[in-house]
Amino acid sequence: MSDSDRSSDNGRSSDTDGAERGDLVCLGEIAWGYFRTRKQFLLSRLARRWRVTYFEPVAFGRGGGAGARSVDGLTVATLPFLKPGTSVAAYNAAIATSMGRALVERAAGWSLSGWMRRLGIHRPVCVISNVYAVNLLGIVAPRLVCYDFNDHPRQFPTAPDWTDFYLERLLSRSDVVVAVSEPYQKELASLTKAPVVLIENGVEFDRFAHPASGPPPALAALPRPRLGYVGKLSTFLDLPLLEKIASTLPHPLVLAGPIPAEMRKRLQPLLARPNVHYLGELPYDQVPGFLSGLDVGLVPFRAGDPFVERINPNKLYQYLAAGLPMVSSPMEGIAGNEAGLFFASDHDKFLSGIRRVLEGRVDRDRLRDLARDHDWDALAERMDQTLLEFAARRAGRSA
Repeated sequence: MSDSDRSSDNGRSSDTDGAERGDLVCLGEIAWGYFRTRKQFLLSRLARRWRVTYFEPVAFGRGGGAGARSVDGLTVATLPFLKPGTSVAAYNAAIATSMGRALVERAAGWSLSGWMRRLGIHRPVCVISNVYAVNLLGIVAPRLVCYDFNDHPRQFPTAPDWTDFYLERLLSRSDVVVAVSEPYQKELASLTKAPVVLIENGVEFDRFAHPASGPPPALAALPRPRLGYVGKLSTFLDLPLLEKIASTLPHPLVLAGPIPAEMRKRLQPLLARPNVHYLGELPYDQVPGFLSGLDVGLVPFRAGDPFVERINPNKLYQYLAAGLPMVSSPMEGIAGNEAGLFFASDHDKFLSGIRRVLEGRVDRDRLRDLARDHDWDALAERMDQTLLEFAARRAGRSA
């Protein structure tokens, strides 16, 4: 991608007052081509107004490489970010030391500096979701630092103790923090002097309310009723609960999504059950059709885990927009609804919730109404206005 391509009008527009937005840089913790998450939904929409560059970590097989690429209206480039818990033992051992981390950060800084120069990025607004990239903010030289807090960095099993240092430093460097849930908004407000704004996760409402295609053939071939989960098959899953569902209920239990390396062996007994069907990692455009082929949506996470209960997952709104009744582990700050949204704090209540859905009447229109305000277009508009507001505030303070 040439500098002339980057200086075109594509992705650069003005707000209603005619003020140019300019560059927006995101320092991300996942590869752009990985499972579609909050970052892709928000940034692809912000790219209609900003000139957006997404810096992703190295992730083999996920579309990274030596050059920049244009995806979803923005520019994506790969950086050797500091990244704990990789599959390379020597690298993990090296970054366990402060000297090793410093060397990796220096290499990432050289790479970032080169990209900033080649892409002509100047005084950007920086949206950062990767806590391990905080020491690169000096190279970005942003006019605003916005920490987009979607996942707690300590929720991942590979997170080392020194993660706390990076989290504390990022909170101290942020001009505004965007929290994904009310519980996290409250927690973060006690940890930083920066304003904490709530922007929850969401859904492309029309895509899920009116899917363009039916369920995948492998799902359509299964008898009804069908129970299902779509999403990353992560350590958040309550595997004993899934085992109990599969052994107690005769219905097909269908799972779809990427399996992290640390979960492959742990999932083997469950996936070997005759009524458990794993459909792999579905392309995003097949997810609405997948949900249309289910009778009960499941969010079978570990109840009682504070990292789990404080989340606000996209799948909640995807299920609702699809009009799919669901049973979930508790999510703090989100209430159940008799239309077909049930939360269960233990295994027996979870099974009872599934039976209740199967035996009762479901109001699909009311379920969809619960998701309408969480359309990604509206959430991106709020994010855009948040960035503009706090960039103006910081500019005023600097003046």
